[in-house]
Amino acid sequence: MTQNWNAEDWSKRSESGLETVPLVVDLDGTLLRTDLLLESAFRLIKQTPWLALFMPLWLLRGRAYLKRRIFQRVQIDVTLLPQHEELLGWLRDEKARGRRLVLATASDYHQACLVVEPLGLFDNVLGSDGRRNLKGRNKLEKIVEVCGKDFDYVGNSSSDLEIWRSCRHAILINTSRRIERVARGIGNVVRVFPPSLTRFRDALRSMRFYQWVKNLLLFVPAITSHTIFDGAVAGNAALAFLSFGFAASAAYILNDLLDLEEDRRHTSKKQRSFASGRTSIGSGILLVFACLSASAAIGAFLPYVFVTALTGYVVLTSLYSLFLKRLLVVDVLTLALLYTLRVVAGNLATGIVFSLWLFSFAFFLFLSLAFSKRAADLIQHQQDSRAVVPGRGYMTTDLEAVCIVGMCSGYLSSLVLALYINSDSVQLLYRRPVFLWGLQPILLYYITRLWVICRRGELTEDPIQYTVREPSTYGAAFLAVLVLLAATFDFKVFGL
Repeated sequence: MTQNWNAEDWSKRSESGLETVPLVVDLDGTLLRTDLLLESAFRLIKQTPWLALFMPLWLLRGRAYLKRRIFQRVQIDVTLLPQHEELLGWLRDEKARGRRLVLATASDYHQACLVVEPLGLFDNVLGSDGRRNLKGRNKLEKIVEVCGKDFDYVGNSSSDLEIWRSCRHAILINTSRRIERVARGIGNVVRVFPPSLTRFRDALRSMRFYQWVKNLLLFVPAITSHTIFDGAVAGNAALAFLSFGFAASAAYILNDLLDLEEDRRHTSKKQRSFASGRTSIGSGILLVFACLSASAAIGAFLPYVFVTALTGYVVLTSLYSLFLKRLLVVDVLTLALLYTLRVVAGNLATGIVFSLWLFSFAFFLFLSLAFSKRAADLIQHQQDSRAVVPGRGYMTTDLEAVCIVGMCSGYLSSLVLALYINSDSVQLLYRRPVFLWGLQPILLYYITRLWVICRRGELTEDPIQYTVREPSTYGAAFLAVLVLLAATFDFKVFGL
């Protein structure tokens, strides 16, 4: 059973003189709800991707050397790092009672100093020095050297078990049940700061299942070719949907890991699982590999050409997360291509003949949506009186140009639809193609309304997510279905 010391207990300890025993505290996953090495590594990959090739070479010279080399090349805003507030409050109480506090971490010494200096709590900082990695036995030896054999220790991981075995009192934080069980068997555990009860739910949220709605685009070729009710076609489209879904989740998690600092500066994104520290970076890495494995396993049941498109999607999203999203205009072109690639993958998964009409229509429509997303960001920054969008190639003065190009792209998709209705291709699928002109006002209504909402500053989410949640979408979709039925079937089918 967990023993929690209250204020009266600590007061009694203080009266007995036991507060003179140093309290040693770990940093990664303990005082901080993050891991400095992993966070710095992702920061380096984002800033200078090609340096990631050198990390294995640095690691060959030891983890301490790797940490020092990464630290020398990245700067992290330590004021944004998520802290364990409950532990921090307790440490402040201990410090107020005259307790000597010592930080002992496997992170680089200089980086650790930057993190804890603003707190003004610690009398000593012990960390890796570029040669010796202060973890496990190495950390224990250094603690004994500085504090003596009588000390209390706060930690969170299996590497701390050896230290808990040798310290006077063990304090556990954010540990698994297995580690807590082992720690109680080898040491005197006096307090446990339990992990969040929502860890599993937060990990699932990081996969953003609600974004899977975008992958419904994989069904578009089957719908437009009137083969959606073919069992084999529908089955392959469903498998492609699941495969792309897991690939998309991996991409979103990777993007979150690369954007930790930027998300923490954002008013709403700072609450995301990884930015807030509710889900560890290590768990995020495991989730990325798990999602990619699931995507590949499902994709193996589909044609090889689909797997090629899926691989292209993963590569393109990774490049977007690394640097393409920082390039002016290139970012929205990439987003439009990623949306359109889903439609193309639907063709490849089902074997439906590829349509240049559908490709052209989809690209211009999604280009308009991508520009609306960027325009919404610019409007938000304009309202916040900021001239530059951090991590992007845009300034708020670009808003007018972005809106003009975005609206023109949307209307170009309407032009493509008009040309298709007048083409010979339409005769192959529709008995009364003249009724397809009814799609034009519906499409123009959707595009124009979206941009009016965007320009008002009311588009606060992804445009496709907004489309799904907007009630008017379903009215427009219902009318579009009626138009398609009228164009597809002879009225005699309905007894008219």
